Amino acid sequence: MRLSSKLIALALLTGGLNAAASAEGDFAITGGIGTLGGTVEGQFQLNDYFQLRAGANYLAFDEDIDVDDITYDGDVDFSGFGAFVDVHPLGNSFFITGGAYAGGKDIDLVASSTVPIEIGGVVFTPAEYGQLEGDVSFEDVAPFLGLGFDTTFTGSGNWGFNVMAGAALFGSGDVTLESVGGTFSNDPVLQAQLAQEVQEIEDEIEDYELWPVVQVGLSYRF
Repeated sequence: MRLSSKLIALALLTGGLNAAASAEGDFAITGGIGTLGGTVEGQFQLNDYFQLRAGANYLAFDEDIDVDDITYDGDVDFSGFGAFVDVHPLGNSFFITGGAYAGGKDIDLVASSTVPIEIGGVVFTPAEYGQLEGDVSFEDVAPFLGLGFDTTFTGSGNWGFNVMAGAALFGSGDVTLESVGGTFSNDPVLQAQLAQEVQEIEDEIEDYELWPVVQVGLSYRF
């Protein structure tokens, strides 16, 4: 009788441990914020050393871009998707990660003025150039490398914390620029100066080519 009671107690204890283990599974959802805006990601643990991670980010903001005496109103949109492999070389919370961010990364440019401005080294009046409108497009796929600390699958509970830092290679921006609504909008002289202005914009946006990524988040493990 005593042996049967012990066996029943052992079975209940084992079942409880198994239930607790299954409650902390290999899948998690993470919400975060950082230099690529707000992020939502799914994480899947292959084993103690490898995890797969994928999600979406949203980043849109306005920024003035100054090129000589022209100030462009920049409408920046770096939203997109990402997929990564996280390697935990020590089997703990520290990880090295690699992958890519995909999706359009664009900056819409608009410039207008009430006074004459210099375009590509030549001065034009507002009536002559009207309004300058352009676009900067970066590569659709941006490779990423980074490292971080993530307790999602190493902590004792369902909730985890993660922090990551690295860099995404956006590449050189492809710039287009045109004059709209001016008396010289289709003039060959202005067109030639716009081509020179494009080169100056490309020089100005070099800081965007290698985008720093810093991200912190909270995760929930299923």
